[in-house]
Amino acid sequence: MIALSALETLKSIVGSEDILLDEASLAAYSLDAFGRWGSGKPDASPQRVYVVVRPSSSIELAQIVKLAYAERIPLVPYGGGTGIMGAITPLHGGIAVDLKKMNGVVNVNPRDRTTTVEAGAVLGDLNTALNKEGLMLGHDPYSVPIATVGGAISTNGVGYRAAKYGSMGDQVLGLEVVLPNGDIVQTRAIPKTSAGPSLHSLFIGAEGVFGIITQATLRVFLLPESRLFNTIAFPSFEDGFNAMLEMFSLGLKPALIDLTEEPDPPISCKIWMYLVFEGYAEEVKAQIARTLAVCSTYNGKDIGPTPTQQYWDTRHDSAYRHKEQYIDKPMKDWPTQDWPKTTASPHVAIPASQVLEYRRRCQEIASRSGLQVREYSLWTQPELFSVILVDVTLEGAHLDAAVDQIVTLAQDMGGTMEYVHGIGVKLAHLMPRELGTGMDMLRSIKVALDPHNIMNPGNLGL
Repeated sequence: MIALSALETLKSIVGSEDILLDEASLAAYSLDAFGRWGSGKPDASPQRVYVVVRPSSSIELAQIVKLAYAERIPLVPYGGGTGIMGAITPLHGGIAVDLKKMNGVVNVNPRDRTTTVEAGAVLGDLNTALNKEGLMLGHDPYSVPIATVGGAISTNGVGYRAAKYGSMGDQVLGLEVVLPNGDIVQTRAIPKTSAGPSLHSLFIGAEGVFGIITQATLRVFLLPESRLFNTIAFPSFEDGFNAMLEMFSLGLKPALIDLTEEPDPPISCKIWMYLVFEGYAEEVKAQIARTLAVCSTYNGKDIGPTPTQQYWDTRHDSAYRHKEQYIDKPMKDWPTQDWPKTTASPHVAIPASQVLEYRRRCQEIASRSGLQVREYSLWTQPELFSVILVDVTLEGAHLDAAVDQIVTLAQDMGGTMEYVHGIGVKLAHLMPRELGTGMDMLRSIKVALDPHNIMNPGNLGL
């Protein structure tokens, strides 16, 4: 619980209307989008936050953090709530800090091709503002209608355009962050510096454990002059992979590339490469011509733009459905039923030389575990491998055990256990295995910045 005196102080900072204490709000702010708060480990028992606070400025947030630091109250930053790894799970209760009122677009500079924006801005709203200036975001995840700038940076998310423009972290030029003691730090928003380590990089992918991002300056890009779609069918995953590998070896840069295998034995196995090229007209024309030539070398068959056009046009639909079902409704009306845990989607990064062997061994794990593989895919680049597992028995333990085997296999083969959604608490138990002695370094940084462990404690295994 939170002391009455602390609660009164919070009200004096933000006003009573921006303090939420009702049960529906406390429950909603204690879960991410799909309520997937962990992997069944006994040390990942979720609690509810004690109170939700909605600051309107960095100054208000700094006052909240100073109070929490003095009173040793945990803080959990909350953006759009679209994460699926439990990064907002209040393992120790505390205060949920909803940043969505801090949503201003501070500046758009077409000449510098940058925008400065507050952390609570929704990606879709920011992109709409940029479009009016002939610009766009490079980060384009499924969750564009809901996810916030701060949340996307804090998980270093990957979107549909990442093959060309990079991850969300790659867009960051500078940050404003409130540190655990309430100090505000601002890094210089410049494309390149050699004046020591990049300080803002410490907060990219850190899921709020070192501080709360309040503002970011991002790279933005000209709206493409041309955009073309193509879909290539391959007789085998190996053929598609080899085509993709040669494309990237040559330096071809599709905006979107997704090599997807959908096993459906004994009927068929659809292996398609979805491709979107965008940019200036001559570039697009040249890249797609060379790509088709490469794919043809590896038995690829051009089946036209329509499947990829449909893929592209519907890429945000699931987020719009989630927004309609949850975000656009009062929290008291949000669905509360327990969804059966039937699927899991590990997303790992491994050396390209290991991809085919890794896929084979994933199939072995799935077969031993009695799970079906709905999809294998390489998304954004040849090293980024995803698998969708289905447990028709509805026994979550099968999925949890298989996911651990699949992600630790990636680690053992020289890769990393997650490339898109962050770690949260779902994979936190594997962080020491992932980082080795680097975990001690991470703990040292955490203690130095956050000696009272108030910033999103438990995430990243900290």
